[in-house]
Amino acid sequence: MIRIIIAARLRKTLDKQPEAVRLKSEKALVEVAKTFGDPHRLRGLGIRKLAKRSYEIRVHLQWRIVLIHDGDSLVAFDLMNHDEITAWLRGR
Repeated sequence: MIRIIIAARLRKTLDKQPEAVRLKSEKALVEVAKTFGDPHRLRGLGIRKLAKRSYEIRVHLQWRIVLIHDGDSLVAFDLMNHDEITAWLRGR
């Protein structure tokens, strides 16, 4: 099981979301923590590699959580839609 660190940025963004999105986000992060590193079990979670150390996980129809792999842990960075993720990747 990999440790997931919740960034302050994600907490702030989730506070503005409806309860359904917050609950789905929490559930998705728990599942990723249990299965990260096992590609066969990750398939159904909607996780996708974005760049060298970053991933996204589908939480809701339009929302994704950006994860940054930091060695022995994952940093849950922020909740973004597809366009925001594209802009974030360009700015890195």
